[in-house]
Amino acid sequence: MFISDELAQDYLSRGILLTFPGVGIAMGTWGFFWEVILLFAVFVLGRCQGALKASLFLVIGYIVSLLIFGVTSLNDLSFVPLAGILGIIGWQKGWPARVTFFWSAVLAGVLGALPTLAFVAQGFDADTSKVMIDATIQQYQASGLLEVMQQQGINEPQIRDLLQQGIEIYSLVIPSIFGIIAIIEFGFVFYIMRRWYKGEVEWVPFTHWRLPWYAVWGAVLGIASYLLGDQFSWPVLRGLGINLMVVYGALTLVLGLSAYIFLLQSPRIPRFLKWALILINFIYLMFSFVSIIMFGLFDLVFNFRRLPEES
Repeated sequence: MFISDELAQDYLSRGILLTFPGVGIAMGTWGFFWEVILLFAVFVLGRCQGALKASLFLVIGYIVSLLIFGVTSLNDLSFVPLAGILGIIGWQKGWPARVTFFWSAVLAGVLGALPTLAFVAQGFDADTSKVMIDATIQQYQASGLLEVMQQQGINEPQIRDLLQQGIEIYSLVIPSIFGIIAIIEFGFVFYIMRRWYKGEVEWVPFTHWRLPWYAVWGAVLGIASYLLGDQFSWPVLRGLGINLMVVYGALTLVLGLSAYIFLLQSPRIPRFLKWALILINFIYLMFSFVSIIMFGLFDLVFNFRRLPEES
């Protein structure tokens, strides 16, 4: 008796969803690739059996791992694979790709950032910061960079102050960093699965990638939260604004590249001008990055490519 490929994928996905949460805790292998494997299993099982069955097997896997390793294992678990359930629901209900991705990415980002909030509230203690700064200074000394900086008029206390500021900024944006990683995980699986089954679902080329127009309100919320938090000295609101802006910076960089490449492919733009723009982009790299981010942000509202809007 032979087992079909689809049936084998079904059984394999069930086994992954039931066992991998616990195995990940036992082996200490939770991370980017572990979550990607679970997301693939969610999509494969959800496509075959539906979102309800996929969510049931994933939740059972989490519950079993908690029963075996205790509540403290929550520190080792990640719930980002749950965002795949929303992706499957959108797939089954025929939502436009941009709508499905946006709301699933929002859920993935929130699930990725939530475990870091306790750390952000606590921050790095003085001893930890000192150890990190001392280690960095020693690396600068070993590489000769410290001497070069001192020759330029930057003394060691100034370097320590700059490193301390960098640590504070890093501790503030940790949620956005983990949120972006979670979005990348989901986006990678979402892209591969839609390419794998592109005969069954709408395939969107990179130059047509776009989020729903209302996604711009997240960026507006981030800017408003930062300005209000800064104005009234509300650190929580200010931190929310900074993290939202960091996440939107990453998203709109991708969207900006998509729109920019689309416009460069236009036959109405002379070839000489295209090569001149590309050369300018390489010469003024940082300015180009900022410009592409702003281009992607405003494309959400103005739809420079005149792509049809989907509800």
